[in-house]
Amino acid sequence: MRKILLSGYYGEYNTGDDALLASSSFGCSQFLQSSKTLATAYHIPEFERELQVTPLYVKQEKMKSENLMRLYYHALTSNLIVFGGGSVFHSTDKLTRDSDLIDLSRGRGAVALGVSFGPFRDSGAEQACKTFIKKLSYIGVRDEESFELVKSLVPDVHVEKTFDLAPLFPLSQVDEFLGTKPVKRRGLAISLCHYERYVGLNKDIEEIRLEKISRVLNRLTVEDVEELIFIDFNGHPVFGDVDIHKEMMSRLKGKIPMSRIPYSHNPATVLRLISTCKGMIGMRLHSCVFGYMTETPTIILSYHPKCMGWAEQIRSHPDFTMDSTDFEEEQLYSSIINILHNNYEPPIMPLATAQKLAMKNWEGALCAISQ
Repeated sequence: MRKILLSGYYGEYNTGDDALLASSSFGCSQFLQSSKTLATAYHIPEFERELQVTPLYVKQEKMKSENLMRLYYHALTSNLIVFGGGSVFHSTDKLTRDSDLIDLSRGRGAVALGVSFGPFRDSGAEQACKTFIKKLSYIGVRDEESFELVKSLVPDVHVEKTFDLAPLFPLSQVDEFLGTKPVKRRGLAISLCHYERYVGLNKDIEEIRLEKISRVLNRLTVEDVEELIFIDFNGHPVFGDVDIHKEMMSRLKGKIPMSRIPYSHNPATVLRLISTCKGMIGMRLHSCVFGYMTETPTIILSYHPKCMGWAEQIRSHPDFTMDSTDFEEEQLYSSIINILHNNYEPPIMPLATAQKLAMKNWEGALCAISQ
């Protein structure tokens, strides 16, 4: 039996991370031949195809620090630790804890797949990152900046520029509909999020962004689009998207019908919904990824370097990629109208290529642990 500890930001009511959990669990089973995978989560989302993954944590601890002890026990007794897609290594606390997990392991060590590194949040993170990197048998990073950072810290480390793991999600769950466009797409999907308030930046930036987007959306008419569909990619009670979407909807005064889709425990449901839309305005990174996977024309409204990193990876057209803190209203309006009137320029990289690059994570990990 091969037991794998799968470490990542899972089970936090985030559709993107739910898809990454599916992709990571699928890879652990298909490529690393795990018979038991335990994910650092309190619960597992609803998957249409059964995956051999169970939550490591319990919601109600029966003793003090039970979940921490469970984490350390499974690090000690697992055959391999996989730091799965979606992980961003940037803080001393996380990097130190993850290093401790590898030290505890009595198996074949640890690999990090489809991850990114930096920017560092605190002064000790760089040294903690260097220590952590040295303990990994293989690293697959999803962006060029992470690749350069890792090589600068530990030049002889086994690292490759691979890809985000999310494009493998359809292969693990819903590949039957991809490549088959609906007879008639309808509606504009929208996925917004707050950011500055959570990282100690100026909250006025959020208000300016919200007002600019609302003015643009208020210029649209029912002749342009049938419906505005706000999708809560994050259903977390504190960090989720409910408030920002309700606020945006309250600012829209036109006659276009509106709806808000709450967080779904089944990420395949969200993927299918987006596949029926004419277009997507995406701030949440994985709303843009879902748009890409369904060949839905998408405007990448970047709020973080990881979003621009994604745009560069797929070679998104500049007219449909913009900085959410520094964009012109006319630019956004023009991009939306072009999408709604079938004048979209799709990313250069086809989905099949992205999936092949994502597979490199698992190929590299398998090669490393087989040596």
